[in-house]
Amino acid sequence: MTRDKTDKAILMAAFARIDVIAYAIAAGTVCALLLFSITAALLLKGPQYGMEIGRHLGLIGIYLPGYDVTWGGALLGALYTWLLGALFGYVLALLWNLTHYLYITAIVVRAAWWRMMAE
Repeated sequence: MTRDKTDKAILMAAFARIDVIAYAIAAGTVCALLLFSITAALLLKGPQYGMEIGRHLGLIGIYLPGYDVTWGGALLGALYTWLLGALFGYVLALLWNLTHYLYITAIVVRAAWWRMMAE
């Protein structure tokens, strides 16, 4: 293998690409499980005497229409947060791959420039 191919292989291994779809699914799943488990924990714990259950968590319903601290709300909130988390994960993985691609391109161009100048 030539030196150029070896250098490129090392760079590609060091800056491996993220699978965008897999990262989006994973981020959405983590977000959905987080909101569902928080809501479920409050429902299983039950309200304190004379208090409303999940008064503060229920305010998420302002941003997620239909969400409230019930079992149905937990499922609906999990769906909403899965979609938002998947969208965020998709964008994050795309930006990650783009920045690494640009960085590797800059390194390769700079190396070629210095090699050309040395000759």
